[in-house]
Amino acid sequence: MRFRYKSGLMLIFLLIVTCATLIVSYKVYKENFYKEAVVVVDGDLTINYLDGNKFKSKKDLTLNFSVTNNGSEEASFYIKLANINADDTTYELKEVDGTLEIDNKLASSIVSNQLLIEGNTTKTYKLEIKPKKRTEYSGELMVALGSKNNATFGDIIIDNSNIKKNPTTKFNTSAVENEGLIKVKNDEGTSYYFRGNIVNNYVSFADLTWRIVGINSDGSVKLVLDSLLADKYSYGESSEYNNSNISQALNSFYNNSLNKYSEVIAVHYFCNDLLKDDDGSYAAYLRISKNFIPNNMCLGTKISSNIGLLTADEVVLAGASETENTAYYLYNPEIKDNYYTMTSAVMKNTSYYPYIVKTNGAIAYDSASTNTLGVRPVINIIKNISANGDGTKENPYILMDIS
Repeated sequence: MRFRYKSGLMLIFLLIVTCATLIVSYKVYKENFYKEAVVVVDGDLTINYLDGNKFKSKKDLTLNFSVTNNGSEEASFYIKLANINADDTTYELKEVDGTLEIDNKLASSIVSNQLLIEGNTTKTYKLEIKPKKRTEYSGELMVALGSKNNATFGDIIIDNSNIKKNPTTKFNTSAVENEGLIKVKNDEGTSYYFRGNIVNNYVSFADLTWRIVGINSDGSVKLVLDSLLADKYSYGESSEYNNSNISQALNSFYNNSLNKYSEVIAVHYFCNDLLKDDDGSYAAYLRISKNFIPNNMCLGTKISSNIGLLTADEVVLAGASETENTAYYLYNPEIKDNYYTMTSAVMKNTSYYPYIVKTNGAIAYDSASTNTLGVRPVINIIKNISANGDGTKENPYILMDIS
């Protein structure tokens, strides 16, 4: 009888220990969650995420992964952290039995570009993540095939595009078909702009989606955000962009969201077109709304900055007219507010009216600068950058360093 009693107590004790172990294990699993091994094939590369490529934890975490080059020729690849949600968390990336060692703050960025791997070779890596405040962090590890050569981003866009010397439609007509990448020669050199229903000008950069506007004459690439800033702003009383409320809003957006990518964002000129003709009319109004001859040269004030807005000329070149156009690439049904350009249209009494883009894709000049409208940022990417991807929505361009 006493033996059965002791055996029962022992069984209960073992059940309690087992339950406690399961509870602790479950807590550890929740605090250090990452999926099982994931294998991805990208060209000749096989990427084996031994501990999965998505992670979420409150504690120190190590992700092991390997990269295998199945081809006979040397290849390059890059390592990126994406969709990071972290506060005061650091990481260290190490190549096992290699020389690569990178320490940095955990954030969405390309960790290392153009890592080389010989043919028929496997390299293994450890990504060690350490939160300082023991607060939850999460994100995704991405490894992908790099550029096979030192082609610039602009070169890759040109190679992937249908190049034309002239647009298919006139500029007083909405461009609703894919008219390709238009090549333009002027005093500044050769530049390009996309027109119409373009489907291969998507870029994923700084955890945001952008659309390629064109390639500047110096080889840099102009991008426009595929959405608006969260808040609306007025242009202000002044027609000068540098004195506008929008300039302040864009600078704040840049400092908060883009400053850590400043090494690849060019300080470029943006055109604040305030030029007037002899009769006092804004030259842009006559050029765009009367004569229908937009251009991609700046005839107004050139403002040197790392962020700005589209010009009315660029919007018309992209495919807009003064009637609805929901088919060209600047139109996004998720954009619910009209938004400003940097180009002057008219003065009515003492009020300034810049060109704006309506929610239906049309260009207009029916809103005074004191009205609060949307703001759509524009940046320029430096020439000495390459890219991966094909520019489609499903496989957008991802920037890579080629220096």
